[in-house]
Amino acid sequence: MKGTMNIVNRHVRFILLLGWAGLLGGPAAATNVPIRVGAVVQDETIYVGEPFQYYLVIEGRNEEVKVDTGPLAAWSPRYLGGQDRSRRTYTIFGSQKREHIERKYVMIYQLTAQQAGRAVLPAVSLEIEGKTYRTKPVTINVLAPLTDERLRLEMALAETSCYVGQPIEMTLTWFIHGSLAQRIGNMDFTIPVLDDEENFVVEDATEPPGGMGKAVQFTLRGDRVMARQGRSGEYITISFSKILIPRRAGRIAVAGPTLRCMVAVEDRRQGRDPFRDFFGDDFFSSPFRRREYRRYVSTAREAVLEVKPLPSEGQPTDFYGLVGRYTVTASATPTKVNVGDPITLTIAIGGALLKQVKAPELEAVEELEAHFKIASEQAVPKVSGGQKIFTQTIRAKDHEVRVIPAIPLSYFDVDKGRYATARSTPIPLEVAVTENVGAEQAVGREATNLSREIEAVREGIAANEYDQTKLLSNAAFAPGAALWQPGYLLLWAGPLAVFALTAALRLLTSENPQRAQARRQGTAARRAARQLKRLDQAAATDEMAAALRQYVGDRFDRSAASLTSRDCREILGAAGGEAELVDRFCEALEGCEQSRFAGGGGPGRTIGPDEAAALVRALDGAIKKAKK
Repeated sequence: MKGTMNIVNRHVRFILLLGWAGLLGGPAAATNVPIRVGAVVQDETIYVGEPFQYYLVIEGRNEEVKVDTGPLAAWSPRYLGGQDRSRRTYTIFGSQKREHIERKYVMIYQLTAQQAGRAVLPAVSLEIEGKTYRTKPVTINVLAPLTDERLRLEMALAETSCYVGQPIEMTLTWFIHGSLAQRIGNMDFTIPVLDDEENFVVEDATEPPGGMGKAVQFTLRGDRVMARQGRSGEYITISFSKILIPRRAGRIAVAGPTLRCMVAVEDRRQGRDPFRDFFGDDFFSSPFRRREYRRYVSTAREAVLEVKPLPSEGQPTDFYGLVGRYTVTASATPTKVNVGDPITLTIAIGGALLKQVKAPELEAVEELEAHFKIASEQAVPKVSGGQKIFTQTIRAKDHEVRVIPAIPLSYFDVDKGRYATARSTPIPLEVAVTENVGAEQAVGREATNLSREIEAVREGIAANEYDQTKLLSNAAFAPGAALWQPGYLLLWAGPLAVFALTAALRLLTSENPQRAQARRQGTAARRAARQLKRLDQAAATDEMAAALRQYVGDRFDRSAASLTSRDCREILGAAGGEAELVDRFCEALEGCEQSRFAGGGGPGRTIGPDEAAALVRALDGAIKKAKK
């Protein structure tokens, strides 16, 4: 839901600025109803197979309503949620104050175009208070993404034949030609196998594929994915992995994933392009030379996986589904103990997919159960060095124990095609007899100390004499007197004091929202400059871009996460910023956003954090000067 609300906040302003001319429809069978509905899409250009947002705007209501999306079935509609956009305004005439409430609600759907060309989104019906309202049709232009042999996506499976339950590593590698590395604006993966729940369980890989190259991160379906950036000839490569676990036997086709990205193309026209408005101007360009962005697509080839069933013959009783290649080792400390002393037993299990590995059932090992007490509590397992590590406390029951027995692990060995049981190496142990001390020995050893303690008691408490009649007091309960006793006083007066203190603190710390906003705007440049100066001059790019966006968001009360370089250019220009400073600011932001794909072979960002901090201060000073 949080992601849905972010989408709403990012796009609703666009809807409210459109106005209602030609967009709103009325009731199908009613008149004089103060309710209007409309439909609109934000994107002027839509690509085949790429989801886009479709908005239903309801004026006169502040809650979602029943919608018949049947006419949109061909567009695969999916409801993303909505948001109340109602407004409350006041008008003052003399001494009279009038309130006006404008109710408005936005419902957002995700649609996907299946073919290129000019298309019409049909009207949809909304049921409101027993009446039916219809929107007007919306005309859109759907384009087919471009392809380029210099941008390609490849998929590789670690095995082409496996068993049910065997983890298979799927590696995706994106090849970017060096000539395009500086012009990649955005990317998005569509991986069908991630949604193929009928055939696969999908898990994250523990680390990026390969051992060479730079570790990088990107977002895939809202989650952070670890990837490896490297080089292959003239190409920069970005690789990441997923683990596929087949659910069933048979021949299973793994659909090829698709990658969509924006590529900057030189454009000398004076007009603005909608994609340039969203993704920003040409990186490292002058103000008089712009680039437009075009959507490119690359699809990897399909792969086929032959999945064999697990045999029922020879399956151990303690087999719980581990398929692949596994090892088990054990260690203990200390190994020289007395009977009953705690021994820490550490068991390490190695394998391809450790998430499925369970803690060994030590009670099921007969020799271990017979000669050791096994604690019921167990430490939380940890994963380190390709192993899942379990820690358990055991205690020897008698001094004749000479060894901690081997710990077994049953699994299906994919190399041998049969079930196997791995065992740890037994651990030698030296157990000494615990000395038993009798009561007479204990008294004899401590006789001197005990006599001294008795004498001390006699000289202390026993030496005092009391008049028992003086120790007697009236223990009857008196409500009036009890009310002022310390215990009862704290019981009834304590909560009142806490309430009064909380109310006073709330009153003292409360702040006018307008005042808080003004303070945030006034200190935006100082906070951004301080954040930039803390960054590493050689590496920080994403952090630097975030700081620049945050300055504009704080200074002009905008959502920083959704700001693009184009947004910043318009906002700063309208606020009175000098054109040269605004251009340098936006170029710095664009350079940071693109350097992640440079692979060390391109110019990357245009300035460093210290220069960016000075630029923010200069730009903020120019804006303040323009307002005076």
